Amino acid sequence: MKRHVFGIVGCALCLAQSVLAQIEKNAVGTIIASIGDASYEGETLDVPAEGTATAEFRSLGPITSISIQGHDPKAESIMSNVLSLDIMVMGNDASATVTTATVSYFPDGMSAAFYNNEHSATQAQVVFDTLSLEDGASRAVGRFTAVVCRKDDYFSETDETDCIPVEGVFDTVLRNAG
Repeated sequence: MKRHVFGIVGCALCLAQSVLAQIEKNAVGTIIASIGDASYEGETLDVPAEGTATAEFRSLGPITSISIQGHDPKAESIMSNVLSLDIMVMGNDASATVTTATVSYFPDGMSAAFYNNEHSATQAQVVFDTLSLEDGASRAVGRFTAVVCRKDDYFSETDETDCIPVEGVFDTVLRNAG
């Protein structure tokens, strides 16, 4: 399941790159974090013309998939310095049980090395202070911690000797991806 979610994230980021670079987008939330010794501030984006957002949820029976991607507004490219949280929950409010959480960091975009917690010795932790999955009022507010390790590309082995701690908070509107 973890690999499936991670593959979805990669595909979403690839597809989003050309879309987000060319059309109007509105900031609808934030991810504020520390990645190693560096501070990070990213925005979640709504793309009205496409009916998509970089913070979305999708219900799959009793499980809900939540994807929150922060994009650095100061980066040269919309796809550089991206921090992504992919969370599977059972429930639809702040008491929902987090079944899996994946944290990924793309400092130099999709065609360069990146970091994720897929093979980290510690699991990512996500806690929701607010979670509402109601149409028109969907929102996620919470915090996360993870240790992410380097991968040269999607198909390479994880370098478990090159890992960095990540912790932060998020506050964003969520779009129902149906």
